[in-house]
Amino acid sequence: MLSAGTLTSRERRRAESLPVAALLVALSAMAPLTVDMFLPSLPTMAEEFAASESTLQLAVTLFIISFAGSQLVYGPASDRIGRRPALLAGLTLFVVGSLLALSARSVEVLLAGRVVQGLGGGAGPAVAQAIVLDIYGRQRAARVLSYMAIALPLAPAVAPIFGGFLHDAFGWHSVFITLTAIGVLLALAYGLGLPETRPKRAPGTSGIGGLMRDYRTILSSRTYLAYAAVMGLMFGGQLVFISSSSFVLQEEFGLSAQWFGLSFGLVALGIMLGATISSRLVVRLPSHRIVLLGTGISAGASALMLAWVATSEAGGVWSVLVPMFATAMGLGLTRPAAVAGALVPFPQIAGLASALLGFSQMLIASTYNIVYGALVPVGADALATGVACSVGAAFLAVLVLRPRPVEG
Repeated sequence: MLSAGTLTSRERRRAESLPVAALLVALSAMAPLTVDMFLPSLPTMAEEFAASESTLQLAVTLFIISFAGSQLVYGPASDRIGRRPALLAGLTLFVVGSLLALSARSVEVLLAGRVVQGLGGGAGPAVAQAIVLDIYGRQRAARVLSYMAIALPLAPAVAPIFGGFLHDAFGWHSVFITLTAIGVLLALAYGLGLPETRPKRAPGTSGIGGLMRDYRTILSSRTYLAYAAVMGLMFGGQLVFISSSSFVLQEEFGLSAQWFGLSFGLVALGIMLGATISSRLVVRLPSHRIVLLGTGISAGASALMLAWVATSEAGGVWSVLVPMFATAMGLGLTRPAAVAGALVPFPQIAGLASALLGFSQMLIASTYNIVYGALVPVGADALATGVACSVGAAFLAVLVLRPRPVEG
């Protein structure tokens, strides 16, 4: 909760406004915006730089790795030096990386720019979620996070379409001009629109010793660990679908490229529907019950997909898409409640808690997807099994770890 006097009444009204909420959504969506807007340009850039497709794919992989790791810097930094300096420093670095990629005349410079982009972009989600808790406190954070979760799936759905339009109309440089402009606009909007929101910390909590105590506080919480595991495993199931669905739906089931793109919209719609339901339930049910419901829906739907794919060819593409829609709805239902349940107990160190949550989600999901993809050949059975195992494990994590109710 905010310390008394942190925000004036006028500042609080401005902080709780719709434009600020939209700003926080945009900051949280920096990863999908930066990755997905760039994807349509990869083939042309590979040709222009005389580089292999696998080399250009490093522009995606290196961004994600640097993005994930940098959150562990910005989160705790925002708890100590303030949300504003941490976030503005990150956005400045993001702009520098965008300009470096824009000026690239070789693939090495491009990759360096993408790494710098990732190192700066990690500030967005790490600090934005902490600001939500700063502004809205314990009682309303879950509902606001639900509203954010409704809007967030639009980023990966719209970004590649917009990036493709920019590429076709103006070339790949226009994508990085746009990303540079986004970084500048976000920095200006935050710098002018929000004051410092970080709660005051008790004396003696700074320094390496204080940071280690903060880590121990968070990592000794069974509730936090339960929600971190749930988010990582649920995202792991989604990542299996994302990484293998193009081969399964197009090559195995004969879906056209256009209809394949629309299938991603269906999954995004499922997440948005789940988040909408979550925003209604959060005022009636505690976070741990919503998470149990969401993971249960996803586990049941993914089990249905596995059974349907394994026993019947008649369903075709719908044997994957219909259960995946329900699985995505469970993810949308789960995520805001899990984030709120993990962050609410730690208002004084919300930046570190948010950063660890984002990092662990990406680490668990990426590791699972890489290992599973290396062990199991791509196919409809493999897709269904990978999703079912991951979200089923998330459901079991809730049952076994049994996160405690969070006091409002």
